[in-house]
Amino acid sequence: MFAKFRMSLDEITAIQSEKEYKEYYNLGSELYNEQKKSVYSSLNKYLSTNGALKAAEIETDWFPNIKADVFLSHSHKDEKDVITLAGLLKEMGVTAFIDSCVWGYANDLLKQIDNTYCVQTIKSNGQCIYDYDLRNYSTAHVHMILNSALAKMIDATECLIFLDTPNSLEISSLSNGVTNSCWIYSELLYSKLLRERQPIRKSMTQRFDESVEHNALNVEYDVDLSHLIILKLADIISAYLKAHELGYEGKYMLDQLYYDKKLYKRR
Repeated sequence: MFAKFRMSLDEITAIQSEKEYKEYYNLGSELYNEQKKSVYSSLNKYLSTNGALKAAEIETDWFPNIKADVFLSHSHKDEKDVITLAGLLKEMGVTAFIDSCVWGYANDLLKQIDNTYCVQTIKSNGQCIYDYDLRNYSTAHVHMILNSALAKMIDATECLIFLDTPNSLEISSLSNGVTNSCWIYSELLYSKLLRERQPIRKSMTQRFDESVEHNALNVEYDVDLSHLIILKLADIISAYLKAHELGYEGKYMLDQLYYDKKLYKRR
């Protein structure tokens, strides 16, 4: 993890009527479906034949088939626009990881475990009634496992882009906000605490020197946003064009973005 950005999706939403939106969405959907398949396969592999979680495998093998440059932190309600942004980045040669690939499977994984360990009674219609204490125990384990997976994915990517929308933050200012999502809270906290590692692409930085149904339980988390750099879609496009003019493609566009945002230190 090197750079942390905060971006609005307004510009992505504004192109919904244009041909480009559909094209980028389709491209992002291909990436998203590939990542979902990899996550689902990995989580199922962590279950032994009797339904027990294989802790040792989980500790050493976190979604190894997913390699990404950018981690997209977002609200599930903004998923379509986020997938479109991922498609735009893919078109530029940058691979984004869409975080709902992980937490989107939380309930699926929980269901498998609870049906094995937490069933108290089964009604005549086949509906399961779960033991309250056992269910709390399983939920704690699954959420810890998936939260750890997110932390490792954030650490493995080069930068994080948090999509700041009314769906992700209930209250927002320049330096802080309030979210109802425990996942977003965790991701922003990790983005602040994880080690910082500058990418090693000296040739690129040198070129730049020459020239981002019932009342549900509602929990509010105060989140610190002061470490996130404001990013606009125009910044991404500008960085891509500048890198392209210099003859660089793919993730080298990120180098130009870091340089434009004054994240690279001169050597």
